[in-house]
Amino acid sequence: MRIHIESNFHIPGIEKEESLDFDRERMSLRQFLEELSTMAPASIEYVRPGAILLDKDDWEVDINGIPYQDQEGALDHLLKDGDTVTVKIMTLCGG
Repeated sequence: MRIHIESNFHIPGIEKEESLDFDRERMSLRQFLEELSTMAPASIEYVRPGAILLDKDDWEVDINGIPYQDQEGALDHLLKDGDTVTVKIMTLCGG
């Protein structure tokens, strides 16, 4: 399964990759984000243990341009070969 990746930051561990190949036919968004966490040289927590949604103050994630929360199953939505997952880090504004 190949998943394409877009982001507004360099994802640690896969800075130059535009897609990742996995040796499985089924993978949920949660599993995908957990895999990304393991690829980083320092721990990044995209999904908090037991969470049903991502912390909206930290991350915004879309699947094929649609917010993951609008997908059936949200974090447990099953990705398909060729899907594009966009991971954006939310920036703090202030002055």
